[in-house]
Amino acid sequence: MKGKNFILLWVAAITVLVLLATAFTSQPQAALVYTAPSLRKVSDILSTLTTEPLNIQVYGSVAAANLIKSGRTPDLYLTVDSELKHGLNYRKELTLGYFRLTFVCQKGINSLDAVKTVKIGLADPNQAPIGYRALAAMYLLASERFPGLIDELQQSLNIRYQKSGDTLVMELSEISASGRFYLRPNLDGAGTLLEAGGVDCIFAHSPFIIVRNYSQTYNIIEMPPHLNFENDPPITIVAKLKGGDVVVKRFEAAAFSFSEKGDKLLELLKQIDLSIAGIRAAG
Repeated sequence: MKGKNFILLWVAAITVLVLLATAFTSQPQAALVYTAPSLRKVSDILSTLTTEPLNIQVYGSVAAANLIKSGRTPDLYLTVDSELKHGLNYRKELTLGYFRLTFVCQKGINSLDAVKTVKIGLADPNQAPIGYRALAAMYLLASERFPGLIDELQQSLNIRYQKSGDTLVMELSEISASGRFYLRPNLDGAGTLLEAGGVDCIFAHSPFIIVRNYSQTYNIIEMPPHLNFENDPPITIVAKLKGGDVVVKRFEAAAFSFSEKGDKLLELLKQIDLSIAGIRAAG
C-alpha cells in the first residue's frame, strides 16, 4: 500500500512539474525595446497599443547603438539620432519626425546675446550628436552676429572651424573645455550641470526639454529657424570626429526593427501623436 501511494505521489509530482513547465514555456517572450530617454513617453504609449509584453530599456542613443553593434540586439530601437543607424543591420526603418535645437538658460537670461558671456555646458560631440550641432549653431550664430566669438570657441574648446565657400569643416576630435565652457559626455550630463547651477545655459533639443520639464524652471530661448536644425542647415557642415567624419543634417528621430516583433511594433508607432515628445511628424 505504501508503495502504491508512493507511486501515486510520484506521478502527481511529475504531472505538476509538466504543467508548470508548460505554463512557463507558453508565456510569450517580451519584445525587447531600446529607447532614448527623450522618447520614454513614446515607448510607454507603445506598450498600451500592443497585447504583447514589452521589456523597455532606456539608454542614451549612442550607448544603445553600441550595444547593438556588440551583438545585444533588441526587437526595436527608438532614437533621437537617426544618423546612428549606420552599421546596425536593421530590418526596417521608420522616420518618426523632426525637432529643434534651443538655448536653455537660468531665469534672468533672456537673449541669445548671452552666448557671448555666460557659462555654457556642452555635450561631447564625439559621444553625442547634439554636441556637434550645438558647435555648428554657435559658429553660424557667431558669424552672423558675434565674429569675435569664433576665436574664443576655438581656443577655449581646442577645436578648429574652417569655412570655404558654402562648406564648414569642424575639427572636433581633440575637443577639451576651458574658460566659461564645460564639457560633459552627453546631453544628460550637461542638463545635470545646468540643474546644479554649474553653468548658466546649455544647448538642448525639444524632446529633452519636455522629458525634463525645463519649460517650468528655465528660460527656453529659441534659435533662429535656419540655425535650429529642425531643417537641414543652410550650408554643408562636416564634423571631423574621433570615429570619422559626419555630414551634419537636421535632427531626426527614428525607429528601427530587428525582428518580426519589431516590425509589428514599428507599425503601431504610426498611431502615436509624437508632439507629446516635442517631435514634428515626418511628412
